This record gives sequence, C-alpha cells and structure tokens, in this order.
Amino acid sequence: MRAAAADPGITSLVFFGSAARSGAARRDEWSDLDFNIFFTPEADRCHRDAWPFLPEPERIVLRAREGADGGVVIYDDGMLLEFGAGQPWPISDPERDTALDGGDLILAPPPQPPRPDNAVRLFLAKLFIGVGRYRRGEHIAAHAHVRAHALAQLCWVLRLRLAPDRPGSPYDPTRRFERALPDLAGEIGSLLDGDLEVCARGLFDVARRELEPGWPEFPSAAADTIARRLGWGFSPARFDDVPQRL
Repeated sequence: MRAAAADPGITSLVFFGSAARSGAARRDEWSDLDFNIFFTPEADRCHRDAWPFLPEPERIVLRAREGADGGVVIYDDGMLLEFGAGQPWPISDPERDTALDGGDLILAPPPQPPRPDNAVRLFLAKLFIGVGRYRRGEHIAAHAHVRAHALAQLCWVLRLRLAPDRPGSPYDPTRRFERALPDLAGEIGSLLDGDLEVCARGLFDVARRELEPGWPEFPSAAADTIARRLGWGFSPARFDDVPQRL
C-alpha cells in the first residue's frame, strides 16, 4: 500500500473479501489478496500493461490476464493476488476496505439476487441437460452442467428460501454455503464427490425434499416430467411429511 500511495499515477486502492478488515476473521492459509486499483488517465496505459504496482516482482512465478482489466499473479511462496486494474468502474461489493481514495471511486449497490422461482426452474433445466449429455457420452459438458450450472442455481434457491439472512456472496451462491446451511452443505458436498448421475439424482431429490413442500411456485409438473424422462421413478409422496423451512 505504501508503494501505491507514493505512485502519482495511482489514484485509488480498494481491498475485498478476506483482504478487507470486515473479512479478516475468515483469513487462513488459502486466502488470496483481492483488490481493485485505479489509475490516472495518463498512467493508465503503462500501469495496465506492466503492473508496476505489484510488490517484489522478482518473486512472481505466474502472471495471467483475465479480461480487459483483470489479472492474477502467484508468488514463489504460493501467495495469490487477484485484482482489477484500470480506469474506475462501479464497485458494488459491500465487503470492501478503501485503502486509498483519490476521489474517483464510483460506488454502486450490490446486484440483486435472482428470483427463487426462476432459479429453481433453471436448476431443473440445467440438470436435465447435463444428465442427457452424460448419457450421450459428452461427459465433460455433462459435468459442467450438473456440478457447476445446476449447482449454482440450486444454491441460490436454497439460500433464498431457507437462509436469506445468513452470510454469503452477492456474486457466487456457493461461497460460504457451509456457514449458511451446514447440514445441506455436507450432503451436497458428498453428492458432488460421487458419480455424475448419482450426483444429479441426489441434487434433484434435495431440491424436491427441501423446496417443494408448501411452496406453490415449485415447478412440480416439470420435475415429474424430468423424473419420468430420466427413468428415476420419483414419487412426490416421499416428501409429503417434510415441513417447509423458511
């Protein structure tokens, strides 16, 4: 931070996540350093291209660009820095710590979460696609659909329906899911470690068990159709006695 403050081409520096003071309690050996750094228009080109703000450049073992303004570096001790660098853009992450404020920060509210009724429909669609591709032999695409796309939508709707006030990220519903819903996190984590189709069926059953009872927006007819098409032989009556958790 001292080097950034001494550089006249650098205007502002903001830390996020566990790098911010509000997230300090979560820091551990696997935490990275997440930040945005902004430049004057005159310094933008050389700073954006060369990243002279990075400390101890001789110790960097990996540099990679991510989009127009993003970057990631790894140091020889395993420390990872992930950052955005360029002209100011709106900052919407509520968990931030402003180390330098050059008067060019643009603050914005965090993104709104998805509607839970739409998220659960997307979950079912991505799951259905994934299992179909798995049975077709497209295993890589299948894993992406089930373990990434469908999972993210399921985590969104579980959070929104069962734990709306518990800790999480406005950008990634899987972050800190273990703190928000520990029992479900353990169950879902075990499913993710297993066979793809067993995982998909397990996630499907979690959704019906935890979300369907007492929620009129749950797409029961679609879930029944998917179960029949995949030969899963699902009966909603299995979960008739499970109380809705709000």
